[in-house]
Amino acid sequence: MRIGFLSEYDKERIEFAKKNGFGCVELTTSYFAKPPEYMPPADGWKEKAAALKADYDDAGLRISSIAGFYINHMDPKIEESARDTVRNTILFAEEIGVPVVAGFAGRIMGEPLEASLPKFKEIWTEHAKFAEDHGIRIAFECCPMGRYNSPSGGNNCISTPDMYRKCLDSVDSEALGFEYDPSHLVGLFVDPVANIREFGDRIYHVHAKGARVNWDIVNHYGIWYPQAIEHCMPGFGDEDWGQIIKELRRAGYHGDLNIEGWHDQVFRDSKGRKPEDIPDPARGPAAPDLEDAGLLIAKRHLEQWIPEGF
Repeated sequence: MRIGFLSEYDKERIEFAKKNGFGCVELTTSYFAKPPEYMPPADGWKEKAAALKADYDDAGLRISSIAGFYINHMDPKIEESARDTVRNTILFAEEIGVPVVAGFAGRIMGEPLEASLPKFKEIWTEHAKFAEDHGIRIAFECCPMGRYNSPSGGNNCISTPDMYRKCLDSVDSEALGFEYDPSHLVGLFVDPVANIREFGDRIYHVHAKGARVNWDIVNHYGIWYPQAIEHCMPGFGDEDWGQIIKELRRAGYHGDLNIEGWHDQVFRDSKGRKPEDIPDPARGPAAPDLEDAGLLIAKRHLEQWIPEGF
């Protein structure tokens, strides 16, 4: 089990990770907006993919997962291109020996979550078979994506534990699983450890991100209010990372933990942002360019429960 962070392919970030003792990254791609040159169908993508992998290998970094398709696969306007995005992300992962690809499940907007189940089965049965054929597993991040951390208005149907089970049961394939992130469970007032006990055998990747319930706000305004739930670096939230890591190991998870840091309202980079781009400036960054400091704090926090070599 290694500790890393989410990052695009960037040699400066590779050097930062190596210098500071990180062991892995989750490689994020901008595929849907602009297909990278190292992924299909770009000309010469295999050679560029090999060069990318060599850069990470030379730095001693493992690529834990490819973050490739955080889009609404059920939007009829993009359904065909979304299909190609998933397929090409799988082919890229296979080429460079990464076992997991990650993203959202999609949702039929404006309808109850359950209304997306038939479309989920249609889309992801096909993708699951393709993933199986190429030796890759698909991890769905369970972020509600709605306002105030709720599923309401979000574009991801796998956003409540009830839907975790219904979606898994609709497709007969172990190629489909989850990208566990306890911050989303905290935001739903769900116990992150109990969630692992139920779904641990289908957790294929982990985002290390925390969340804190600001009870002063909740008690006064309720949960549908800015900053009622505040996402943060591991170590600053309400979740218990010692128990989470123990339970992940009990469930047989031997993958990595990748810190998703930029949601923290203090330990985040403010360079290039206008004041109006920062949610609730009163609770915003105290100083510029603190995200790397936050990553190092989070790494030290997580290392308490991950002895070297284990």
